[in-house]
Amino acid sequence: MGSAILRRIGLRALSAIPILLAVTFGTYVMLFSIGDAAAVVAGESATPEQVEQIRSQLGLDQPVLLQYLTWLGEALRGDLGESLHHRGAVTDLIAHHMPSTLLLSFLALLIAVVATMAMGSAVGLRPGGLLDRGLRGFSLLGIAVPHFLLGLLLILFFAIWLPWFPAGGYRTLAEVGVGEMLSYLVLPAVALGISLMCQQMRTFRASLATEYEADYVRTARMKGVSGHNIFFRHVSRNASGPLVTVIGLEVGVLITGALLVEVVFAIPGIGTLTLDSVRDQDFPVVQGLVALFAIVVITANLVADLVVLWLDPAARERT
Repeated sequence: MGSAILRRIGLRALSAIPILLAVTFGTYVMLFSIGDAAAVVAGESATPEQVEQIRSQLGLDQPVLLQYLTWLGEALRGDLGESLHHRGAVTDLIAHHMPSTLLLSFLALLIAVVATMAMGSAVGLRPGGLLDRGLRGFSLLGIAVPHFLLGLLLILFFAIWLPWFPAGGYRTLAEVGVGEMLSYLVLPAVALGISLMCQQMRTFRASLATEYEADYVRTARMKGVSGHNIFFRHVSRNASGPLVTVIGLEVGVLITGALLVEVVFAIPGIGTLTLDSVRDQDFPVVQGLVALFAIVVITANLVADLVVLWLDPAARERT
C-alpha cells in the first residue's frame, strides 16, 4: 500500500507541473499584453525615450517567451522579481501580508469543519428529522449569499448595533494580545466560513444518505447494533471521504473569498495585496501571487486525496 500511495503522489506531482506552467505562462502573457510595465515604472511624466530605456533595462523588449523563461528560472530559485509599485522584493511583500491571511483562512476553515461535523453528526443520528430539513434550507441560503454581503451584515449587527467586535482592521500579535488579535478576525472568519460550511453540509448529508442505504448498515441493524454505534463506528468515517474532497476543492473558494472579505474588513492580507496590485498594474506581484495560488490549490487537493485514501479502504484498493 505504501508504494502505491507514493506512486500516486509522484503521478499527481508530475501532472501538476504542466498545470503550473500553463497557469503562470497564461497569466504572464495576459498581464504584459494588457499593460505596459515600463510605463508604470517611468510614471506619467516620462518621455517615450525614457519609457523605452526602462523597457530595455527590465528586459521587456525581449520576446514574451524569453521573458517568461527568465522569470521562471528566477522563480525556481525563490526570486519572484521586484515590485513595480513598492520597489521591493515580491517574496518579501508576500511574506509580509501572508500571516493575517493564513490565520483568517485557518479560522474560517476550522469554523466550517467543526460546525459541519457537529451538525452532520446530529443529522446523521436523526436523518429526515426537523433539524435535517432546517439545515438543508440554511445551506442553500448560505451558499446563495455572497461573502461581502454577509460580511457587511455581520458588521452591521455585531460591530455597530452590538459593538462586540471591531468593524475592521487588524492588529498583529506583536501589537496586542492573542484575544484582541483574534477579535479582529472573528467576523471575517465567520463571513468566510459560513459558505464553506454550507457546501460541506450538503456534501456530508448526501454522503451520509448514501452510506445509510449500504448493505453493511442493514446487516448491522439486523444484528441489533445501535444507531449510535453504526453512525460513529462506520457511517461517519465512510461518509467523510467526499467531505474531505470538497474541503480540498474549497481552497480555491477560500482564496477568492478572502479577496473580498479582506477588503470589506480592511485586513492587510494577501487578498488586499492582490487587489491593490491589480489596480496599480504591479505585474510582478500579480504574477507571483497567481503562482502561489496555483501551488496552494494543487497541494491542498493532493493532501485531500491522501486523506481520502486513509479514510476509505475501497479507495486504497483502487490505487
